[in-house]
Order: sequence, then C-alpha cells, then structure tokens
Amino acid sequence: MKSIDELYKEVMNDEALKAEFITAYKEGTVGDFLEAYDCDATVEEVEEYVKGQRDEELSLDDLENVAGGGGGCRDTASCGDCTFTCGCF
Repeated sequence: MKSIDELYKEVMNDEALKAEFITAYKEGTVGDFLEAYDCDATVEEVEEYVKGQRDEELSLDDLENVAGGGGGCRDTASCGDCTFTCGCF
C-alpha cells in the first residue's frame, strides 16, 4: 500500500491523476480514489494533509509565479507596468 505522501507526489506529477483527484475531492469520493490507488490513508488524513500542503510556505519559484509577481513578463522595458498591452502574458 502507498502512503499519503507517495500518492500525493504521484498526483502532483501527473495532470490526469491530479484532475481525477480534484474531481473526487469535489464530489466527496476521495475514499474511492484512495482505494483505487491503493493508498492506506483515511479521508480525514487526506484532508489534513492537503490543508498542511496549502499552509506551507511558498518557495521563491512559487512566489515568482503568483499573480502580481511578474508571472513570466521579463520585458519591462517594452511593456512598462505590465498592463497586458505588450502581449507578454
């Protein structure tokens, strides 16, 4: 059986699996998802784990990619204040 940490790493590295987990979370079928992927965690443990992941401090890379952090616009000379007029987003 997989630990919650092992399954979380798989989910975060696979877009299809991530979408499936999100659907299960929204529909209240996380227990079925855990069973299907051979994870020994309970639904309550998953909820706590996910909450803990959300509460962790963001890395510098994460901070650079959040709204208001530039998000990929590196050409400030041509777009000024990045009001989406330069097409860099």
